[in-house]
Amino acid sequence: MPLRMVRDLAVMTIGFMVGALAFSLPARAGDDFPFSNDAGREGGLLLLSAAAFGFGWHLNRDFRPLIPEEIDALDPAQLNGLDRAAARFWSPGADRASDHLVHTQMILPLGLGLAGRGSRQPGKVLPMYLETMAVTSGVTYLLKTVFGRTRPFVYNRNPAISADLKMSSTARRSFPSGHAASAFASMVFFAGVYEDLNPGAGDTGLVWAGCLTSAAVTGVLRIKAGRHFTSDVLAGAALGALVGYLVPHWHEVDPESRGGQAGKQFGVSYGFSF
Repeated sequence: MPLRMVRDLAVMTIGFMVGALAFSLPARAGDDFPFSNDAGREGGLLLLSAAAFGFGWHLNRDFRPLIPEEIDALDPAQLNGLDRAAARFWSPGADRASDHLVHTQMILPLGLGLAGRGSRQPGKVLPMYLETMAVTSGVTYLLKTVFGRTRPFVYNRNPAISADLKMSSTARRSFPSGHAASAFASMVFFAGVYEDLNPGAGDTGLVWAGCLTSAAVTGVLRIKAGRHFTSDVLAGAALGALVGYLVPHWHEVDPESRGGQAGKQFGVSYGFSF
């Protein structure tokens, strides 16, 4: 298993532990809270993420790294115009910076359930965020395995890039960018939930701007590091932003029915109703 995936899973495991603790805490009465939870919906989201991880793992059994002859045959000139420039980039520093930044971004939304208005009902905020990250990670892992796209650094003839790295399994995990997906999922979640928890607050515009800028920086660093093409980052950003918006949206309580805390539902089965 790639080291980055181990780190991401460690962050998510810690988050799930915090979320499980929060879920067990009693909600404070008399709070007109904007989110609800529902066993069918929560189970459906976790089932979706587990299915994506499971199917990805199944496909990964036949996943094959590149061999030297295939690497030597790669030609950056055959890449599309949007992605061609990325084949020239290589920066371990940008790689490390993107790791630190995305892990900070993944941890930050936990604060919504531990401080401020969200701390009144952490059992609704924290599981909602953990579902967001679980779905994002599961779908990203599945897509990486399905597409098996070669990373830009494999095209790069820079002697500092080792042959072992080019022939590793991670060298064919380019599409979509997992860092961009995680960054945009966590930051769109943070900004959207912050806005819902603080209606009428004057700083929501700044929060949105800061969150989106931070997520975009993560994407740029991934390109500069030589780890992803521009289209990888755009796809990851779209995926993460979509999940980061939809999961909280499905948990929102209609203002007219907040007395009963009836949340929006979606499903096909297991509580889904798109």
